[in-house]
Amino acid sequence: MSQFGMQMAGGRVRRAASPDVYTALAVVATIFLVAALVVMFNAGSRVGKGGSPFGLQDAKRIELPK
Repeated sequence: MSQFGMQMAGGRVRRAASPDVYTALAVVATIFLVAALVVMFNAGSRVGKGGSPFGLQDAKRIELPK
């Protein structure tokens, strides 16, 4: 088409990029993953050895806070 001097209507108009549905879903999923991380960190610190979420307890002697 360009060899005949024809141009597409609105071909030079540039639209600004805008977030689509998939971007919104990715943001929502990230927010839920961060929330789950916070919940599990708090739960782990309650039952972990010495209040540490990464501390492991002995299998024969598990101590839970009151």
